[in-house]
Amino acid sequence: MFARVASFEGGDTQRLRELNQERQQSGSMGLPEGIRRAMVLNDEGAGRRLFITFFDSREAVEAAEAQFSSMGDEIPEEIRGRRTAVDVYEIVFDDQP
Repeated sequence: MFARVASFEGGDTQRLRELNQERQQSGSMGLPEGIRRAMVLNDEGAGRRLFITFFDSREAVEAAEAQFSSMGDEIPEEIRGRRTAVDVYEIVFDDQP
């Protein structure tokens, strides 16, 4: 399994929460194919967040990149923040209950 970790600075965390909730309720979340799980980690004090998505393979991560790029056009930077990095990690240990 692989994790794609996108780092963001700035943005409006409350508005991002509201937008995600609206998109989930309407069924228009539009996450890329192949995602097994997604989460957002927020550090309010530092104005940073991590958007972590989990995939079965590196190829699935690569196949999703175009849609991730288009998501940047759908969510304004003043809400999502400025993306500062994208990294992909192989998950070598995961102890889920």
